[in-house]
Order: sequence, then C-alpha cells, then structure tokens
Amino acid sequence: MAFLFKTLFFCGLVTLSVSFYGDDLIRIINQGSLPSKSNNSNSSSSNANIVHTLKIPRQNDGHYWLDMNASGNNIRFIVDTGASYVTLSHRDAEQLNLHLSENDYDVPMNTAGGLTTMAAANIDVLTFGSIELYDVKAFVAREGMLNVSLLGMNYLNRLDRFEFRDRQLIFEQ
Repeated sequence: MAFLFKTLFFCGLVTLSVSFYGDDLIRIINQGSLPSKSNNSNSSSSNANIVHTLKIPRQNDGHYWLDMNASGNNIRFIVDTGASYVTLSHRDAEQLNLHLSENDYDVPMNTAGGLTTMAAANIDVLTFGSIELYDVKAFVAREGMLNVSLLGMNYLNRLDRFEFRDRQLIFEQ
C-alpha cells in the first residue's frame, strides 16, 4: 500500500514538473546537451540564453489578469492589446507614490472613451514571475477613469515573444 502512495506521489511530482518546465526541457533536449555547471567560463554565457516562459490562463470573463510587482508594489493589471501604453489607474499611481497635480495631466490621449489628458510616468521595474522589465513608460489616468491598470503594447512588445494559444497568454523573455 505504501508503494502505491509513493508511486502516485512521484507521478504527481513528475506531472507538475513537466507542466511547469516542459517547454524548457524540450528546448534542452533539442539542443543536445545540458549546460555544464562545472565550467565557470560557460556559466555566464549560458545564463544569457536562459528563456523565461510564463503561461497565463484566460479567466472566465475572457480576460487575462496579472498580479505584477511594480517597483515593490503589487498592482493588478488586465492585458489590453488595444492600449498602446501601460496605463495606471489613479488609485494604483497613488500606491506607487506618484502624487500628481492637475498640471501633470498634460499628455493628450485618444481613448475608447474619447479624447482626454493623462500624466506621463515611469515604472522603474515591472515584474511578473521571472520576467522583469526596467524603465517602463506608463501613463496615469485621471481619477475615476479606470478601475484597473492596463498592461499595454509597450510592455508586450519588449518581451521576446508573446502569443495567445489554447486559452493561455504566453510570455517569453
């Protein structure tokens, strides 16, 4: 009986490992060898070739939601391929200590709701899992304009690859 439980536990671990690291394992197998850990001269060059792949499932509402770390603060984003730029809600901008005055809202923007003005901002580091992007240009929406921050195309285009497949959004860096 104990053997059966150990076998089931092992199979479960293998299944989880393959589901999380399957793409990386296939990539390593296709390259023909594992990177050597004993050779220090190769370790820095092999680290440059590490690909981080993240899969985000589509939610029941049909959207892709990401809880990201923006300069040390947790911000919830919705992926919006119709948004040219990362756009922070007023509330999230305050959480990032971007205290803006009326004069800061001087960038004209054409949105789905019509023409408005937003404030330009920069996010020092925007992290999702193992993917980090630095110095991300963003805009801040006026108070009451957005309930959630938008992850726009300027973020997506800085990834090595992104695609929508099998009800998932796949990021690679």
